[in-house]
Amino acid sequence: MRALSFIIAVVGLVTVASPLARAQEPDTLSPAQRAGVALARLGARQRVRIVTRDSEFVEGSVMAASPNLLRLRTDGTLMDLPASRVDSLWVRSGSHAGRGALIGGALGGIGMAALAAATTTSSSVCFRCNAGTFLAPAVVVGVAGGALVGALIGAAVPKWQLRVP
Repeated sequence: MRALSFIIAVVGLVTVASPLARAQEPDTLSPAQRAGVALARLGARQRVRIVTRDSEFVEGSVMAASPNLLRLRTDGTLMDLPASRVDSLWVRSGSHAGRGALIGGALGGIGMAALAAATTTSSSVCFRCNAGTFLAPAVVVGVAGGALVGALIGAAVPKWQLRVP
């Protein structure tokens, strides 16, 4: 019975691990073929940044894409770029609004907590007040305001994702 359990466990492990092991195989595509695959996946009007093999930087919107050729609109002009010239391809994928909201919320909350703690320790503000009276509302307002400002700043900064190499 133990031998049967062991065999079932080994067969299960091999079944689960074999796709993971195949993922570790070396890539057999040439750089131009990899670029062609990435170019074919691009959609119309998608923003891209490309560095060519001769170190030329191109940024524009995709007008048409195929595995061999990419047509871009750059500053009002159309440009055809063969896949063999592509050294690196970056695709715009959203913005940094979420990260900006997290950073802004943390800074706003800490700043307002420090301000509330500093003003409530003074005896001239309130006779029967303690630090907790103003601290919780101040932190909530600071987090909300900081997150809003951070999200607005982060939304203005585009996020770029490397597709090739």
